[in-house]
Amino acid sequence: MSTDGGVCILGLGWLGEPLAAALLAQGYRVAGTTTDAAKAERLRREGVQAEVWNINGPLPSAWPARLAADSLILCVPPGKVEDYAATLGRIATLAAAGGVRRLLFTSATSVYGGTGVKTEADSGPDSERGERMLAAERMVRQSGIPQVLCLRLSGLVGGSREPGRFLAGRRFEGGEEPVNLVALEDLLRFIPAILAREEWPHTLNVSSPHHPSRREFYTRAALLRALPPPVFAGGGEGKRIDGDALARWLGLDYRVTNWFAWLAERKTGG
Repeated sequence: MSTDGGVCILGLGWLGEPLAAALLAQGYRVAGTTTDAAKAERLRREGVQAEVWNINGPLPSAWPARLAADSLILCVPPGKVEDYAATLGRIATLAAAGGVRRLLFTSATSVYGGTGVKTEADSGPDSERGERMLAAERMVRQSGIPQVLCLRLSGLVGGSREPGRFLAGRRFEGGEEPVNLVALEDLLRFIPAILAREEWPHTLNVSSPHHPSRREFYTRAALLRALPPPVFAGGGEGKRIDGDALARWLGLDYRVTNWFAWLAERKTGG
């Protein structure tokens, strides 16, 4: 896939900002949005056509020319958007009318309910968050953009997201449930590789193949940061997200295949 058509990243945050840097390094023309004017100015100096846009405000009547791109990546978490599914649907429809022909939506594995191993064919939410994410997937697919890939991300760690702090010192149920996680470093490898492909599948999961129990992982993560470990009650079967289809399709293995080694490396690296 040529880099000439450019990429627009809606949401230059935890994932969007380092992704923009990675794509610039590969020769892409990159545009994107943030709600922070100072951050937008800094990103412009770094080569990103960054624009200030609060998507909870009135949307433009047409897709902004400054955000014109062949591919659009939606990196906006639901907690920051009012009426999430409808808003993303309207944005995607604007983008379609503005010439965007491929959309990658960073969805979430909350669309999977129940227990056991979950593949891309198994969506059936059992939570309000999962229902909201699945509704957002439906809305962006109805936008008129020719290719839409819903990339269902497991729990996000790496960068500023330090898992040792997530549950430290708190009490939780389900200590024996498996963790489903993906590291920022793997996302920054996978997403550019996806953009380089001409044809996209409908849906892909992103989840490291290592699924230790919540008790094991979060206890180790807290102790390595000298934080009080969480206290877990009960067991729980939980669900395990199968992210192998992505690796097979791309021919690109996960870099993080042992979360305990990853935690130790982060501790050593400070």
